[in-house]
Amino acid sequence: MKKNLHSNIWKYTLFLISNKRVFVAILGAYYLTIPNVTPEGIGIILLVGNLAGFLFEIPSGYVSDKIGHKTALIMSRAFMLTSTLLFLVANNIVFLIFGGVLMSMAHAFHSGTGSAFMHETLRGLKRENDYAKVMGKISSIGFAIPIIFMVLIPFLVSISFKTPFLIALAIDIIGILAAIALVTPPVKQEEIEEIGRTNFRQIISEGHRLNFFIFALFSGIISGAVFSVSVFRAPYQLFLEIPVIWFGVLFGVGRMLASLILAYTGKIKETTSLFSFYKFQLIIYTFLIFVLGFISTWWIVAVAFIVINAFQWGLNKVDNSYLLDIIKTSKFKATLLSTHSQINQVVAAIASFGVGFTIEHLSYQYGFLYLGIIFFVILFPLYLYINNKHKKINTTISGVK
Repeated sequence: MKKNLHSNIWKYTLFLISNKRVFVAILGAYYLTIPNVTPEGIGIILLVGNLAGFLFEIPSGYVSDKIGHKTALIMSRAFMLTSTLLFLVANNIVFLIFGGVLMSMAHAFHSGTGSAFMHETLRGLKRENDYAKVMGKISSIGFAIPIIFMVLIPFLVSISFKTPFLIALAIDIIGILAAIALVTPPVKQEEIEEIGRTNFRQIISEGHRLNFFIFALFSGIISGAVFSVSVFRAPYQLFLEIPVIWFGVLFGVGRMLASLILAYTGKIKETTSLFSFYKFQLIIYTFLIFVLGFISTWWIVAVAFIVINAFQWGLNKVDNSYLLDIIKTSKFKATLLSTHSQINQVVAAIASFGVGFTIEHLSYQYGFLYLGIIFFVILFPLYLYINNKHKKINTTISGVK
């Protein structure tokens, strides 16, 4: 059984590889090739898609705890495959909206659930303390391999903008097969019965008791805002007349840096505290968003997007590991982690629509500038509040320095 359970590590690595959208480097530009789609239209697509993710995050986590994490992960891959099909055949904004909705649903059934599943796997292998290290390496591989496709994808655009989606479809098939092959970790029957007796009020009460929601709020706002910046990378680069064939190279450099950072997730976790980690993110993202807001030199813009891409995905598992430290041994890992993703989704929805609307009526720079101002105005006092509660909250988090 232990040998079979250990196979989840490489199977989940395949799962993560399939989770990366190889067409993401050109997705924003692809939207603009569909009749009547404008930057504001992109904002609408993202608004609807992320609101769908918001609506499904908590139910998906709750469903995951009810029906089993493996089943939820299989559903995630099924939604993702269908999403890719819709993008492939899209000829109007409606297909793009539904494709975005299904992609958000796929992420909803994966976020929280994947972390909880692997946490249970490592607990079954008696390697629970290696979570940050193992997940960092898995995620590093999950980022590194798709980079090859991401770099090549823009070159295939010369054949057709549809070609990248055909490749993604083949990868999605591998992903769903990997999900089906996962081995369910052994869970004590009383834990399953306890989940069956609980309701959302108990889950919210537990999250409050663990001081989880204030951290989920801060982290969710960061990830949602940064996402809204990233989705306008391709349209802005197109506006600055950067050749499409370079989109994959620039995107790939960011992902390679993310992969490198992910490989050192364990080391980063050991040498930082939760509070210094949050302070770093607040400073670096505010700076980079303002760079986009004040400077339109193409190579500076390209570098800013590369660094944002690297930190956005490279620090993801460090953040996730800190959140799991707060949750500790709660049996509602997937549900509680889904609240973080839900905050991410609603922030991404509002911010993406706001940026798209501002771009359409003013300019790209104003879109990023206004976002940067709002980002800092909200997060700076929230960080001060969290930091002032250091001693109280520190008692609930293991490993905080």
